[in-house]
Amino acid sequence: MPFNSNAYPFNQVTINTVHEVGAVYGLFSPSTRPGFFRCLYVGRTDNLRRRLGEHLNNPPVVGATHFFAEACVSEAQRREREAALIAEFQPVGNTQLRR
Repeated sequence: MPFNSNAYPFNQVTINTVHEVGAVYGLFSPSTRPGFFRCLYVGRTDNLRRRLGEHLNNPPVVGATHFFAEACVSEAQRREREAALIAEFQPVGNTQLRR
C-alpha cells in the first residue's frame, strides 16, 4: 500500500515546517507520467524534521525533489511499514545501492 499522504517539496523551507515525530518517509522524483512520482529511497526515523534535513545536506540518492511521510508511534511500527514500502517500491536507494 503506497504512502497515505501528499507529496511535499524536498527543500529547506518545507522541511522547516515538518513536525519532529517518528515516521517513515520516502524520497521521490517526478516520473514520466505527469502527476506521478518515482520512489528513490525509503527510510524511518524517530525525528522526521532532523532526518530530512540530514538527507537534504547529504542525500542517500541523487535527484529527490519530493518526499512523502507517515507518522508512526513506535519503532516496531516504523520498521514494519518501512519494510513493506521497500518491498512495494523497490527503491534504488534501498536495493541497488545496498548490495
